[in-house]
Amino acid sequence: MSWWGTLLGGTFGYLLGGPLGALLGAALGRRFDKGLRGLETAGVAPGEQERVQTAFFTTTFAVMGHLAKVDGQVSQSEIRLAETVMARMNLDTEMRRTAIGLFNEGKAADFDLDAVLDQFRRECHRRRHLLQMFVEIQLHACYADGAVHADEARVLRHICDRLGFSREEFAQLEALVRAAQGFAG
Repeated sequence: MSWWGTLLGGTFGYLLGGPLGALLGAALGRRFDKGLRGLETAGVAPGEQERVQTAFFTTTFAVMGHLAKVDGQVSQSEIRLAETVMARMNLDTEMRRTAIGLFNEGKAADFDLDAVLDQFRRECHRRRHLLQMFVEIQLHACYADGAVHADEARVLRHICDRLGFSREEFAQLEALVRAAQGFAG
């Protein structure tokens, strides 16, 4: 039984809206878990589920680091958000080091965003709801310091293009995240 999505959704929900946000986020995170269970019925072995979970984890933290750096400087609020996510995910010391390393790799000037996104999309077997959850997390990361900067918005649009989201879908996701930010206060 997969639980990563519920945990991740609950974590982001809590960060944005406290206990009620955690409940909403966990409910949304079940979509991720449901998608992983759907991989079984699509003929994907349980070991493949772990690959999808690993790809999601890896891509999430690396791209979060990339987006944090794209506007020139990583803010303390962006670092705090990443640390809070790690804490809420109850990552052990090794996994935390891995997440920090991925975040730092994403900040590197030679980070190959397109290659990472392409592999992530392949590993997700084009499960739309998994990709959508990933984009929502990246939007939350961009709003960590209060606003999405122009360079962050440009990269977010590129991410959505690469993952197959239309401009309208991106606008809907962004509106959802802005509403969640308003709810969080």
